[in-house]
Amino acid sequence: MDRPSIDQGAARTAAELRAQLAQMTAAAQVLERTATDEKSRRYLAVMEQSICRMLRVVGRLELTQRLGGDDEPARLEAVLTDLARLTRELGGRMGRLLASARVELTVDTPDWMGALADEGLIRQMLMELVSNGAKAGKHITLTLTQQDRRAVFTVEDDGPGVEPERLGRLFSGQEEAVPDWRRAGVGVAIARRVADLHGGALVADCAPGKGLRVVASIPLGTPGGSVFETPALAWDRGGFSEELVALSSLLPVGAFGPDSERR
Repeated sequence: MDRPSIDQGAARTAAELRAQLAQMTAAAQVLERTATDEKSRRYLAVMEQSICRMLRVVGRLELTQRLGGDDEPARLEAVLTDLARLTRELGGRMGRLLASARVELTVDTPDWMGALADEGLIRQMLMELVSNGAKAGKHITLTLTQQDRRAVFTVEDDGPGVEPERLGRLFSGQEEAVPDWRRAGVGVAIARRVADLHGGALVADCAPGKGLRVVASIPLGTPGGSVFETPALAWDRGGFSEELVALSSLLPVGAFGPDSERR
C-alpha cells in the first residue's frame, strides 16, 4: 500500500473516531444535568477523562498528517503573533490544571515578543513539551527569551533525566526507546517538526538525575521556504479546553466532571 492510500485510510479512521467521540461527549453533557450524587459524578468524571485522552490520540493522528514529512513543503498559516502573550496565557491555564496533579509550572516571558508564526502549531509545540516535562518531574519551568533575531522557548523539568544514548531515539518518536515514566517520543517529535516548519530548531540537554532541558527556537521573521496555505489548527474538542485534552494523561480524575474547569 502506498503512502497516499495509507494517509487516506488514517484520515477516514480519525474522522470515524471523532464522530463517535462527539456522540460520547454529547451523552456526557446530558448526564451532567442529572448527575447529582457523588458516585454518579465520579463515573462521569472518569468518562470525560477517557474522552479527553481519546481526543488527544485522534488529534495527534490528524496533526502528524498535517505536518507532513521532511521532503514535503512546509504549509503554515503564519500571522503576526505575540509569542509572549501566547506563552503566558497558555502557561497559566496549564499551570492551574497541573496543580491538581501536584506539578508546579513556572512561566517567565517578556512583556511582548512579535513574530510571524502559526499560532496553533506553536501552542501545540509548547503543550507537547510541557506535558513531556510533567511526566518526569514535579517542577517545570517554561521561559521565553530573545537571542539575536530568534525567539527561544525553554522547557526544563526536575525529573531523573534521560541517558544520552537514548536521547536521539526520543526525538525520533520511538516511544518504546524510553523508560515508562517518559512515554513522550511522539510529542517531542511533533514539537521538533513544528520548530522545523518555522525555520527553527529543537535541541535537548540532559544528564541522568538532573532532569531534561528542551530548547526550541524560531526566527522572528518570515519562516524561509514556507507555504502559507493550510488552515490554522482547530480541533473540535466537544467543549473541552485544548489544555485539558493535552494534559489528560497526567491529570487525576478529579480534574474532570461537572465541577471541572472544562473551557
